[in-house]
Amino acid sequence: MSEWFVLPEFTKNRHGITNHPTSAYLTNLTILAQNFLDPVREAVGKPVVITSGYRCPALNVKVGGSKTSAHLSGEAADFKVEGMTAPELVQVILGLALPFDQVIAYAPERGGHVHLGIRAGADARARRQVLWAPKSGGYEPFNRASA
Repeated sequence: MSEWFVLPEFTKNRHGITNHPTSAYLTNLTILAQNFLDPVREAVGKPVVITSGYRCPALNVKVGGSKTSAHLSGEAADFKVEGMTAPELVQVILGLALPFDQVIAYAPERGGHVHLGIRAGADARARRQVLWAPKSGGYEPFNRASA
């Protein structure tokens, strides 16, 4: 898929659900890996661990994902980097000026990961939305001081 990522990282799940993307969704995952996650990996200089990538509809329901989740089309990944907080990772992503659609930093109590969503092949539609998911639930605009 890319210099730093292979497909099984994006399709693994602990629920025993067969989770294979279509060719179109595989293309989206490749764009995500090469154009977004590889630059993050290079910037942080250590492994980026995918905690959730592509989700088939059954897996998305099982994990309680949104019905409109970008994971369903291979346009999102949740990830962590050892030794870095989600807000620190968001700062790295913002510094790279990537044309992402959505970045969400989750509080440690909600997993402590980053969600990175894209609009594959449609940079002009990318919202560049940056959110914080606090321990109390919901989402709010990302503010480094409050995250």
